[in-house]
Amino acid sequence: EKNIRYGIAILDVDIHSYSRINHILGINADPHVSVSTAVDMDALWEFFFQTGFIYPKKYNAFHMHREHFVKTYRKLYQENPGIARHITYEHNGKIYGHMSMVRAYEKAWLIQHHAARPMENRLPGFSVLKHMMLFLHGIYTLPSADLDYVMCYFRPDNKFPERVFGGFARDLKNPQQCSLDQFSYLTFTVQDDLPQLSEGWLLSETSPNQMWELDNFYRHISGGLFLQALQAPLRAGQEPLTQVADRQGFLRKWSLHSLSYQNNLVCVMLVNQSDFGINLSEILNSIKVFVIDDRFLSWEMLSQAVSKLAIVFGLNKIPLLIYPSTFCESKGVTIEKHYRMWVVDMRYSNLFMEYVQRKFRMKYE
Repeated sequence: EKNIRYGIAILDVDIHSYSRINHILGINADPHVSVSTAVDMDALWEFFFQTGFIYPKKYNAFHMHREHFVKTYRKLYQENPGIARHITYEHNGKIYGHMSMVRAYEKAWLIQHHAARPMENRLPGFSVLKHMMLFLHGIYTLPSADLDYVMCYFRPDNKFPERVFGGFARDLKNPQQCSLDQFSYLTFTVQDDLPQLSEGWLLSETSPNQMWELDNFYRHISGGLFLQALQAPLRAGQEPLTQVADRQGFLRKWSLHSLSYQNNLVCVMLVNQSDFGINLSEILNSIKVFVIDDRFLSWEMLSQAVSKLAIVFGLNKIPLLIYPSTFCESKGVTIEKHYRMWVVDMRYSNLFMEYVQRKFRMKYE
């Protein structure tokens, strides 16, 4: 009778204020953790190079665009735009752990650039992962966050994400809660002076009927979440991501195109455009191909179609991802590597947190 209990419920808050709250809570738990604070750029570049995240081949790929690349990262890590977040683990001005994410589609964010290096008896890689998970689990219920899905890409031979992200998807065994799809990846050389497509072939914007066909194909082969994440509708009165990014000084847009033969849908291509280097593997600056019917689709015909769409990039070479990954092997096409695309429905993020806690003894106190 002499006690009063009171509390506060936050119904919504902008991402900048939410990040500040998380930063305060994060440094209270661990003074080395920083959530979307300004980062010393020299320390960031040193970290990326020393951890091998930027290796010689990758550096050569964007060296000619170095000035634009540096400008983009300065905006990302010092101007704190609303379409990107980052978490770092620092000590004495040196970065030991890093993870970032960028808003990839209307309701889907992409986790990227996860790297770490040893720091005495600490595990910076797990620390930034833990704080990113806490950040995401707290924000996805807020309407203004536009965060229904979280994605990431990783190579199967990369042990950490394969065990953490891949392991969770396999353990859960429910692709409508968390899915895992494998793509073939290669650097595609864009062809010049292309002739018209052969008779019977048509390259066009993807129609609603063709999107329905793609949905059926993907549901049958994968049963996963990617197309749901790609097509998640805007809220009433919501500003499209393309406009949000443009207002903050960034490029982000995508489009779907279909290749048909004699009115039969053969493949659908997703053209992703963003600022060069915003994703170091250029996943958001690439063409993603979903091969629906490979009976008539030769590598030469696909190359022609991709080259026609690649004009928008203004580059000689672009990243190309192909699904299913068996297509390239069946056509005798040499690939560079495989990427696994992980997508989780954030309504089940608590299951992911429980999995990591159980498997890797991560504590969330």
